[in-house]
Formats: sequence, structure tokens, C-alpha cells
Amino acid sequence: MWYYEQHGNRIGPVDEATMRSLIANRTISIDTLVWTNGMANWTPLQQTQLAAGLPVPPPSLNPAPQAVNPQAKDRVIYVLLAIFLGMGIHNFYAGYTTRGLIQLLVTLLTCFIGAIPMWIWGIIEACTVEQDANGVRFK
Repeated sequence: MWYYEQHGNRIGPVDEATMRSLIANRTISIDTLVWTNGMANWTPLQQTQLAAGLPVPPPSLNPAPQAVNPQAKDRVIYVLLAIFLGMGIHNFYAGYTTRGLIQLLVTLLTCFIGAIPMWIWGIIEACTVEQDANGVRFK
């Protein structure tokens, strides 16, 4: 005989056939707490023998959204800095200080003649870099 919890009330005893009927009618779900003799504690139905033979839902076509790290830097800002400033400023933003310093110094020490190769380098980074210097993916 089984007992189940619904809206804070413990209901039962009911037999296993009734439990399966409640599951089929969606009166109770796989997360419903249940108990029967021999169990130490109330347990979610999905962790009991009642879950055996239950249909497994198909995988979702829409993957669950990934949580965004609040410390993640914005990729759009990184790309815009690389495209429009192109002197390594985008690398300072992402924490790649040495790389940014090299690009900035080459640009300044060549009186902006080196700006074109540094801009191309920045465009390549804008297309390929996906995380900041700490390994945190851009949002």
C-alpha cells in the first residue's frame, strides 16, 4: 500500500494500481513525494519502484537556456572595440593586457602606419576569441 503527498496533505493508503492510475491521469507527478512500508523517508516518486516502466519524455527540441555568468563581459562590446578602434583596446577590455599593450605600442610607435596590421589582427580576434583572459565566456 502506498501513500502520497498532495497540496501538503498525505493521502492513502492506496494500492499500486491506483497509484499508476493517478500517474496516468496526471493527478500526481514524478516529483510527488510517496511512501510505502520499508521506506525510511518520503521520497519523490521518480526514485521509487513505481517509476519503473513509466514513459520517458522525449528530449526537448529547444535546449534549456544556459545561465549567464554575471561577471561575463559583453561580446558585442569586445567586437565593436576591435572593429572601430583596432589598436588593442578590445584586449584591455577582455583582460589580455600584454596583447593589448603590444597592439597599442605598435600602432603608436609606427605613427599609426602599423594601425592597419593591428586592425586586421583585431578583426581576427573579434571573430575567434570567445572568452576573456580569466576563461569566462563572453555573454
